[in-house]
Order: sequence, then structure tokens, then C-alpha cells
Amino acid sequence: MLAPVVGAFLVTRSEWGVWAAGWTAGFAMITDFLDGYYARREGNVSDLGKIFDPLADAVFFLVVIVALGLAGYIPLWLAVPFLARELVQHVYLRPTAARFGVVLAAVFWGKLKLVSQAVVLIGVCISEAISFRFPQFLPAGRWINFLMFAVAAVFSVGSIAPYFRAVAKARRA
Repeated sequence: MLAPVVGAFLVTRSEWGVWAAGWTAGFAMITDFLDGYYARREGNVSDLGKIFDPLADAVFFLVVIVALGLAGYIPLWLAVPFLARELVQHVYLRPTAARFGVVLAAVFWGKLKLVSQAVVLIGVCISEAISFRFPQFLPAGRWINFLMFAVAAVFSVGSIAPYFRAVAKARRA
């Protein structure tokens, strides 16, 4: 629910907007982590949660990444690998696995992808906030933003391999 709020803060292209986006995104990520932690600890993990929690994470980060691009903090085309990965996972892999009676839960690589995206999002907010105070940092900051997102894109696209393997295993079974 906080994705549009974070996106709106980002597209203000202001110092306060970047700070507000970073803090709001951090809050959203902490509450998402706590929700999953307590669900596992209390044994309240459900197939519905296994489907919708990763979908909610994907929607959150896609909205935020597109907002970062629209605000000019990263190239907008950099959202494409993230969008492609999430479409493949949620439109093809999860429904295909479901046809074989398998619910794809998050795996280590998917969680690593999420953590890398969270770190990069906070890093970009900090980088942009610094650039507002010290404009001479802007070119280096944008280059750093690009590199951080490129690394996160590699993690994102690479993290889908275990899901392909799980679907192939379900198909063979």
C-alpha cells in the first residue's frame, strides 16, 4: 500500500521527497520483514501468503523503480529487466507450477534479490539526498545509482533460475 506513496515522494524531485521516500520505503520493508518473520514463527504460513507476499513485493519495487526512472534518478529503461523478471515469475512460472499442484515459495535467491533491491533503493535515496546538498556530487551519484541498479538487475534476473527448476521438476513429477 505504500508503493504509490513512495513513488509520489520520489517524483517530487526534491530533497524532502527523497528523504521521505527513503524513510517510507524503509518502514515498508521492515514491516514486510516482520510480517514474514512472525508468520513463520507462529506457523501461520499459508499458500495464499506464499503467492501474494512475493507479488506485493514485486509490485512495490516495480512502482518504485518506475518512479525513480520518471524522476530521472536512474534511466527509465533500467526498469525493464525487473519488469520482465516479475512478469515471467508471476504470469508464467507461478500459474504453471499451480497447474501441477505446486505453490512456489520464496527461495534464498529470491530473498537475496529482494534485499539487493531494498539496499539499492535506500542507497539511491541517500545518493540523491547528498546530491541536493552538494550538487557537484550529482554526476558521480547518478553513476553510482546506475551501477547499483545494474547489480540489482543481475541479481533479479538471475534469481529466477530456481523457479524454472522447480517448475521443470513439477512437470516431470
